[in-house]
Amino acid sequence: MNNLGQKGEELVAQKYSQQGFKLLEKNYIFPKGRQMGEIDLIFEKDKDIVFVEVKTRSNNKFGSPFEAVDFYKQRKLIKTAKLYLRLHPKYQSFNYRIDVAAVDIDNPSNPVIILTNAIEDLD
Repeated sequence: MNNLGQKGEELVAQKYSQQGFKLLEKNYIFPKGRQMGEIDLIFEKDKDIVFVEVKTRSNNKFGSPFEAVDFYKQRKLIKTAKLYLRLHPKYQSFNYRIDVAAVDIDNPSNPVIILTNAIEDLD
């Protein structure tokens, strides 16, 4: 991962931590079989598990960070989140959601925007 991506993930992790979330995993990859996908950050708070896809940009030359999470990426995130829950039975009774966090490094006053429950699991 490049420094820009790491910086973005650090800023997002700080924002969730300030809201009382506990970081469970960083850059989670399903450990069995072929790689299904990666989840940047996984948090827990109360009876909720939050999977977070972080997109960091220094400009919008290649589109907004939210546009980068296309249908294919959304399906991979859902599949990987479900596999994570299957491998961690203690979270089976928890509610889960998938957020997308956009980080604009060039906006020091408010670099992180989080779309809560941005990806809906229709399965």
